[in-house]
Amino acid sequence: MEPLRSNSANPYVGLQAFETRHADLFKGRDALIQLGLQKLKSKAQSSRPFLLLLGKDGAGKSSLLQAGILTHIQGCYLFPDTPRFHCGEILTADLSIDPVKGLVYGLAQLNEYPLIQTTEIDSVIHLCRNSPEQFFSFINQRKAQLPKSENALLSIAQFERLFFSKQVTLAELRLFIELIVGLVSQCQVFVVASLRSDFYQSLSDFPALLWLKQNGGQLDVLPPTVEQLVEMIRLPNSEFDLRFEEGKEQHPSLDVYLAKRAAEFPNSLPLLQFILKNLFEHRSQNGLMNFSSYRNLGGIERVIAKVTENTYQGLDRSVKKYFSRIMNHLVERSERGRYERLWVHESDLYNNDRSRQLVDAFYAIGILTKQKNCKNEVFIALAHDCLFEHWPRLSETLESHQAILTLKNILEAQAKQWKGATRSSAYLLSSGRALDEGKLLLKQGRASLSSDLRKLINASIKRQKLKYRLWVTAGLIVLGLFAFALNNAYQAKVQANIAKQKLSDSQELIEFLIADESQQLQTIGRLDLMQQGSEKSFEYLSKVEPRDDSTAAKLSRSQTFMRIAQVYLENKHYDDALQAFEASLALDNELVEIHPNGFSYWLELAQAQYWIAKTYLTAGKTEKALEYFQHYQASAFGLVELQPDSAAARMELSKAYYNMGLIAIDKGQLESATQLFFESVKFAEKGKSAADIDGLIATANAYRWLADKYHNDLKVAEALEMRMGEKRLRASISKRSPNNRNRIEAAIASWNLSTKQLMMGQYNQAFETLTMLYESTQKLAEDDYQVSYLRAFSLGRLGQVALQRGDTERAKNYFHQSLQEFDNDQQIAAPLWADAFFERQYWIARSHLEQNNMAAFNASGYSIENATHAAAKTWKIRLANLTKQQTDWQAVADTQSIDPAELVAYIEYVSIHEKIDELQILWDRVPQEMWLNGDMELLRPIIRKQLRSEAEN
Repeated sequence: MEPLRSNSANPYVGLQAFETRHADLFKGRDALIQLGLQKLKSKAQSSRPFLLLLGKDGAGKSSLLQAGILTHIQGCYLFPDTPRFHCGEILTADLSIDPVKGLVYGLAQLNEYPLIQTTEIDSVIHLCRNSPEQFFSFINQRKAQLPKSENALLSIAQFERLFFSKQVTLAELRLFIELIVGLVSQCQVFVVASLRSDFYQSLSDFPALLWLKQNGGQLDVLPPTVEQLVEMIRLPNSEFDLRFEEGKEQHPSLDVYLAKRAAEFPNSLPLLQFILKNLFEHRSQNGLMNFSSYRNLGGIERVIAKVTENTYQGLDRSVKKYFSRIMNHLVERSERGRYERLWVHESDLYNNDRSRQLVDAFYAIGILTKQKNCKNEVFIALAHDCLFEHWPRLSETLESHQAILTLKNILEAQAKQWKGATRSSAYLLSSGRALDEGKLLLKQGRASLSSDLRKLINASIKRQKLKYRLWVTAGLIVLGLFAFALNNAYQAKVQANIAKQKLSDSQELIEFLIADESQQLQTIGRLDLMQQGSEKSFEYLSKVEPRDDSTAAKLSRSQTFMRIAQVYLENKHYDDALQAFEASLALDNELVEIHPNGFSYWLELAQAQYWIAKTYLTAGKTEKALEYFQHYQASAFGLVELQPDSAAARMELSKAYYNMGLIAIDKGQLESATQLFFESVKFAEKGKSAADIDGLIATANAYRWLADKYHNDLKVAEALEMRMGEKRLRASISKRSPNNRNRIEAAIASWNLSTKQLMMGQYNQAFETLTMLYESTQKLAEDDYQVSYLRAFSLGRLGQVALQRGDTERAKNYFHQSLQEFDNDQQIAAPLWADAFFERQYWIARSHLEQNNMAAFNASGYSIENATHAAAKTWKIRLANLTKQQTDWQAVADTQSIDPAELVAYIEYVSIHEKIDELQILWDRVPQEMWLNGDMELLRPIIRKQLRSEAEN
């Protein structure tokens, strides 16, 4: 969506913090500001004028510091002896790179009366590093020149950057803290700092800091109330002539609704400001901010994803290639496993014009921020930490990069061991996931791999090729030995003549063989060969009490039952599978009771619940399946609570929601399914790095279902967002598992995405999507009938885009190529493509009409006019609209469901034939985004005129 008045002043700051210049717009925090000033006064009276603002990420600490404390302290009645403060700040860019220089620079930038002259900066920095006491004497001398009624105040936003920056050494950190403590205690310089609460424990490493904030020097910044949020939303608007849309019936107005929604999300202030900023830019001509724009922007929780994705999709393909490099450059993963924002010099990002275009595009929408440091150099950073959670493309990029780095580090270490052991085969990568990961690393990061690692991967690939031909034979031989060992162990136990140690050894042998052979036989697609061994194993392990009752033994036994159960399930022996899964679940429950905070044990428990639910679902027992999926969901929530940043935990929660969504569909509960699938994809986006192929496919299917549901509900913006999500996942799936089916699914996802892009007038994005789609079809197997459809109809749509751009010659060429791939006389073999066929014929006919070639127009339209297929209905109406002909018409009131394509056809028809009653009904149903479609854009002024004339009459 293009803003109506993008150049006008905006009272909302988006993801940026409020600054001192925004003081008149900073509302809703009056009580907190007064409390902070009272605490600061109390600390000043005890000769330690220091205040620490402590709160969670997104609580508004930096805004409170700059637009609240710093501005309200001037002339404050609480400081009658010091009505004037000269304020300076330590820039966050300096805090992350060279805090001592930043401190000196901050004192040199005090408004009106700097304590350090610009020419003295270098010498004072030297003084700080070599003689802090002389530095304090120097500051006191300068302060003595101030009138008694004036003082200096230094602000430090995002103090936590000191504790995770790898560019700040421990010695530098200690020196900086010593300087801050001395400025406060010896020089009586006021210091106000903000700190993210998850770094509070870092203060314990620096007792001087704890001493500084003792006796009331800490202000806890809590989330605002609904009433305070309403004040934040409303009051800045007095100068801007803004109005908020009233709610219908008993629903609240938009401003109150926003406040209530923001109160539901902890630390939502940046999200609230970001959506308000965008609502302001998309307000109506009379200044109304409305619910339609709010929904189009995706609401508070999805506005960042929506705006950033629209910006990304608007970039040229050559610019998009720099996204991963630049974003990974702006972020590092801390020792705690959390992503942290970095300040990066602009020269490190601007390698060429395309990288500059990408940075500038995201800077323009407030996703990136810039700051000059003490040397007047420009540094760039992500605007807020909330982007890590609410920008799916960013989190996906970072997780993929992190997974590659982690894998690379592990395999580099293994390569060193392999080389040190004279290249022993024991260190080669085993077939399956390990070797697949090695191949992926070799493909994506070859340039950064050591020579030893490249040799290790290639040697592992060579061994795999040699061993593959022996797997089937070896597997059958080992199976025979395995069955023999099981039988001997079982018979011996029955006779009760085996010693306890022998019994333990037999159990371990069973568990080892079950694990090892199921993996080998599953790899060659012969898991059915495990059935006989599994039956004897389960019978044996169920009857024999374990000698070893340790945690490790319980876990091993549980995993063995799990593998046996999966063999039963594979062979559709549902009752046996359930019995084995429940045996595993019982052991997992014991493990969780012993280790209530053990993440791995909770994960085992969740998996057992998942497979029991899956077995019931496969067996057609829906209610029992739902019961266990709900247990599984509860365990998955427990995993998230234990490790909030765990991708594996989030993926388990996603699977729970997905399967419950499937059951809701089966029951016909579509609204419930919509919410469940939405929760599924939300958690999957945060856990994709831990997902297997089946998990990714399930999420992609959820995206597709949601897109179809939103499409049918005329929620085209939401449908587009879901299509983009599916396209991303299908592309990832086809890369990880590049079989023909996955590639075709990825191509179909691109086709579906282009449908929404065309419907919303995003012709540049559609052209790029369709071009890439057509190129990808060249790599698909020729014998799949869908390949010819994809080629033919993607060319047809490229012709449509060219025609709507006014390039008739290029459109003609595209249509010609499309007909060569699939002509008018061929029969459609699948309903999925029938609509695409009639759509293409319509646009070909329309191109002939624009060239006044009526004979060709009639010939192209013949297949539409004489079709009996239901998919032809929409295109029959649109074809008739081209020549303003009457056609079969069903009153709008009788139409229970209209999809977007039908809506275009109907509104064209009733406008042409001036059916005003139907026109008014349809006008109210058109989503705002659809007016950007080229045909709808041309119709809009005509329809407005028709409706206005009718109202006047």
